[in-house]
Amino acid sequence: MNDMNYIQFLCHEGYSGLSLAPLVGSKSVNCSSLIPGLGYDALNYPTMQLSLKNEPTTAVFRRRVTNVGPPLSIYNATIRAPKGVEITVRPMILSFTRSLKKRSFTVVVKAKPSAMSSSQVLSGSLVWKSPLHSVRSPILIYSPLD
Repeated sequence: MNDMNYIQFLCHEGYSGLSLAPLVGSKSVNCSSLIPGLGYDALNYPTMQLSLKNEPTTAVFRRRVTNVGPPLSIYNATIRAPKGVEITVRPMILSFTRSLKKRSFTVVVKAKPSAMSSSQVLSGSLVWKSPLHSVRSPILIYSPLD
């Protein structure tokens, strides 16, 4: 994550341009002039987290990955969703024809407050598997402490 991504993330989280100014060494930051980050969290991190309050929530996470494995690699997606949570990924297969090739995928997480029951945190995952490697991305659904 570079400096601009971090500033975009903080703007996305609701920080004002004035409060971000000391971080960037200027008088202010114009958050509305920045291109918004993609997806629910505006990040490209391996982990995904969804804050589930009192209503059903759908979050779309957009991710971009780079092949650091063998030139010809195919990864298949395996999803582990907690009970009461629906998780989908598109595409389900990532094919790489060379090293450092980039691919994008989208993860959609749908959850209802009833899925939380007595737990404050639910855990799922997306695992990309090839014959040589397994890459796991944790997916957390949590109920904020208000």
